[in-house]
Formats: sequence, C-alpha cells, structure tokens
Amino acid sequence: MPNTRREIYIRLMRFEEARNKLLAEIEKAFLDGVKEIEVIHGIGSYTLHDMVLEECKRIAYLKPISATFHPNPGSTLFEVLSPEPHEMSAYIERS
Repeated sequence: MPNTRREIYIRLMRFEEARNKLLAEIEKAFLDGVKEIEVIHGIGSYTLHDMVLEECKRIAYLKPISATFHPNPGSTLFEVLSPEPHEMSAYIERS
C-alpha cells in the first residue's frame, strides 16, 4: 500500500534547485500513488511559496488543499488527483 502523504522540503534552497526538486518529487509522488503532498518552502520573501503555487497550478493532477488557511504558512498542501486511465496512458507516453 503506498504512503498516502509525502513531504517535499525545498526550504532554504536556491530558486532553480528548488524548482527542479519540486517538479521531480511531484512526478515521483504521482507515479508512486501518493494522495497528498506537503511542500515545505518556508516563509521568507515568499519567492519559493509563489514559485510552488505557479508551478503546481500548471499540473493538472494537483489541487491545493485549503489554499486560504493552513496552520503552517511555510508550507502548502496539495491533493494528488487520480487520473482517468486514458490520461495516465498519455502521461506515461510523454515521459
């Protein structure tokens, strides 16, 4: 049985390094069948926070959980949506 929640820790990373890790870890979590992802980006100047929201907005199988309230402002939660079988096939073909 797959782990239902995964953390992606990008706090204190440089922008490009954090972006690359974020995208790679999201894809791995998706393929592993993870249902929730918590991205720990820290607060700071909101640079990583904003990058996480922008990148995740482009990923059709991610949905923000409680985008307006989260007890930790240094992290953002996402639900990983299960794709339709034809969508999964198309995704795997592109990879």
